[in-house]
Amino acid sequence: MQDKRVGQLDGGRSSAPTRNGTVPRSGSTRENVVTSVIVLSYNKFAETTGRCLDSLADDPAFSSWDVVVVDNASDQKTRSSLAAAAEKYPSLRLILSETNRGFAGGMNLGMRQARGDVFILLNSDTIVPPGTIARIADTIRARPEIGLLGPVSNAAGNEQGIFTRSTRPQDAIAEGIEFANAAHGRPPIPAYRLDFCCVALRRDAYESVGELDENFGRGYYEDFDYSLRVRNAGLDLAILEDAFIYHQGSASFKELGKETRNLIARNKALLLEKHGKGIKFPHSQDANLSVLNQYLRMSQAGQPPPQYRLLNRLALAKADRPRSWWKRWRHDRRVAQVEQSLQNLDPGPARRQ
Repeated sequence: MQDKRVGQLDGGRSSAPTRNGTVPRSGSTRENVVTSVIVLSYNKFAETTGRCLDSLADDPAFSSWDVVVVDNASDQKTRSSLAAAAEKYPSLRLILSETNRGFAGGMNLGMRQARGDVFILLNSDTIVPPGTIARIADTIRARPEIGLLGPVSNAAGNEQGIFTRSTRPQDAIAEGIEFANAAHGRPPIPAYRLDFCCVALRRDAYESVGELDENFGRGYYEDFDYSLRVRNAGLDLAILEDAFIYHQGSASFKELGKETRNLIARNKALLLEKHGKGIKFPHSQDANLSVLNQYLRMSQAGQPPPQYRLLNRLALAKADRPRSWWKRWRHDRRVAQVEQSLQNLDPGPARRQ
């Protein structure tokens, strides 16, 4: 495959992967820290990548970032729109792949060309409020024990998911910003895995763990795989509740139907083959309950979570319930137990629901 690069992509050295999938260390030193934001594009520019780039450009720090857009062999309409975006945003660098290399392959292309000490991988169907990138990048720089860090979102299948009432993007974004600003400066919370709609990693972690596994093809479970690999490298996974991104959700896969189901089954089998059958696959409901239990432990330690976030997580637990009556009964019982325990520590939030 030959990649065409337009925009401001320079002729600097690119780190190619080694045979075992690791990335050779560049050995370079940086006097100034730089955040690389890598956006993966595939068709539907106006509905996805265009909105994402416009939201990034609304941030006053946009021109200081290393913004790389990787296009996975989109149609000519999207390619023309990307060329126009490169003209509109001179700091943007564009990588045009002649084949669709999937999520892992596309992001690997971007990370090889990234100049920063921190990489933020971003789906094109996201909207990023101003200030979000800095909060994420600053936090992962300050915490070397964290290998992967993600924000909260309106659409996530793990601990990153929060409750938003509105289906209108701007209203959901306003709710997410309120959640993020409820108590700025609190430490990240642990996570079992991260959704890669938006995730940050430092260059040193990338060089240690290696690239995303391109054997997962067009998508699904490559983020789960990388989460496990980062954990196996002795690094933590965490969520920054001070940062929110809006996620439209799997815009590129909605039309695949049976092909999507087959892809999910294939990649789940690949994940199990790589990491063993002991892998847990917690449902989003269990992930949210895990956060509520973390809130309970924080409250017991005298550091209760912000009331807005607690009530938000409880609302999500009551809205996102299993379909099976038996599983729903067990879920509701667990939620009630956590809620009662929190109320025993501080009856205020429960009364104010």
